[in-house]
Amino acid sequence: MGVEYVRRATDPAVSVVVPSVPTYDHDPTMACLQAQTFDDPYEILLVDDGTVDRSTARNRGLEAASADVVALTDDDTRPPADWLATARAAFEADPDLICLEGPIYGGCRSFGPRHYVGCNLAVRRAAALDVGGFRSAFSEWREDVEFGWRMEAEATGRCRFEESFRMCHPSVPRTAFDPALERRLKREYPDRYDEVMDATVGRRLYRRARAVGLTQPIQRIGNALRRRLRGKCSAAERVE
Repeated sequence: MGVEYVRRATDPAVSVVVPSVPTYDHDPTMACLQAQTFDDPYEILLVDDGTVDRSTARNRGLEAASADVVALTDDDTRPPADWLATARAAFEADPDLICLEGPIYGGCRSFGPRHYVGCNLAVRRAAALDVGGFRSAFSEWREDVEFGWRMEAEATGRCRFEESFRMCHPSVPRTAFDPALERRLKREYPDRYDEVMDATVGRRLYRRARAVGLTQPIQRIGNALRRRLRGKCSAAERVE
């Protein structure tokens, strides 16, 4: 099935699912996950998405996970030391919570709610599987956003953005803009698209710039400047 248990646990409180192409260096991400300040047992599942799409890999991880709460990230992130503890606390405090998202900083930056960026999500496993998990039809563009919006619409429970549930993504995203999938997302979710993607002029301009390939070079330059001024992003970096 292409699932490797990097860390095993009996009756884990949280399962972590990380899709990864085997040739990529995911060791720094695994090191951050192994160093979590989390007192309860947890497991880490690395899912090979070299031969399947990212949605299928995430779904395989969800199916193989043992815990009720599953945290999802990518193979090029640096999860802060309190990442799992923050997720677990949020779900323990709110029995109706089914999907948790939060800000992302570094080379990939996202600070607003309802974007459901796949490198910083935590879900109730049962609720995620009940809605069908991630749809391969949207891989490799917007499958995470579409999943989050479907959780809002079809799952029983509450989706929430939590400022303290933060993720460091040092590099600029590898994913390329797909105009056909962007149009499909807008067609299938017109109201949510207007409320989230077209909420401000800035968001509309950013999306157009991303579509023509302008944003990633600019992000790389900005990322390099931030690293020179502050060093690599860390759990202590403030969200701007």
